[in-house]
Amino acid sequence: MKVISCASYYGTGSSAVTDYVSEFDGVFSMTNEEFRFIQDPDGIDDLEFHLVENHNRHNAGHALKRYKRLVDFYNGNMFGRKYAPFFHDRWKEISYRYIDALTDFTFKGWWMYDLYDRGSFFYFRKRIVNKILHKTIWRDKPDRVHNTMKNEITYCSAPSEQRFVDLTKRYIEELLTEASSGADTVMVDQIVPPSNLPRYTRYFDDIKVVVVDRDPRDLYLLEKMEWKDGVIPHDDVETFVKWYRYTRAHRQRETFDPGTTLFVRFEDLLYRYDEETARMREFLDLDEADHKRPLTGLVPERSKKNTRKWLEYPEAADDVAYIERELGEYLYDYAAAGVEA
Repeated sequence: MKVISCASYYGTGSSAVTDYVSEFDGVFSMTNEEFRFIQDPDGIDDLEFHLVENHNRHNAGHALKRYKRLVDFYNGNMFGRKYAPFFHDRWKEISYRYIDALTDFTFKGWWMYDLYDRGSFFYFRKRIVNKILHKTIWRDKPDRVHNTMKNEITYCSAPSEQRFVDLTKRYIEELLTEASSGADTVMVDQIVPPSNLPRYTRYFDDIKVVVVDRDPRDLYLLEKMEWKDGVIPHDDVETFVKWYRYTRAHRQRETFDPGTTLFVRFEDLLYRYDEETARMREFLDLDEADHKRPLTGLVPERSKKNTRKWLEYPEAADDVAYIERELGEYLYDYAAAGVEA
């Protein structure tokens, strides 16, 4: 199975890649839903750190519990199904089997972080109950403890790096095979991040990643004036500039592997559509003969409305000028694309 994924920095246009690739026959697209279970906190990357790289008897088992909790969250519930429909309601089943495969053995037992995860009320209630018991019926039994977590399970796991990677590859392939009903090529959004990619590509036998970024002026104005999600800073332009540099700093010290990773500008997909999509097809090994539904997913003329937003919001001219001074190296060269900025 070949996996195609796109990675971005929030709002930078990765859906344009998903939309374009979805126009090809022979590609199963998992839509623009983001499948972040590998890269998110408590996800597979964290699992490897605690089970393999920084193993100790408490952290390893607790990492498995936290991944299990993440699995439950991503499954969804009665108020909203999340991953479950994409995997034909087998997301939890396949994920639990992966956790079992990583687990050497279990036993009934707990430690302090099992209390911590339940919140401070549960923790201090347990302490108060034991203090009361020691002052009353257990006055002569200072070492006795009332166990309020008799059904808690402790996981024990210490795989080698190779075993962890092998089991993870098998797990991800089983998930994507289930989702795609055995397709040869699967398009899945955000399954890896744009940074530290060599660490994540180890979990796949065959993956191609397209990293997408866009002009910071548009990103700032879209968030400030239209999206208003509150995910990225927009209340003051100076903090936005710091955040933008912070999230792209890895590109100063990392080099993308040209065999697995292609960097594209969102604007190039719109203003240099023919050239940039040809470059992307070559990288992804997509045959133009299979491009059966052109301009049904990625429609440049429609998406161009989300560029050059400073023309719509002249009241933000001072902020735009500040971004141009501070983030000049990230600005899109509209003149080179034959477009008046």
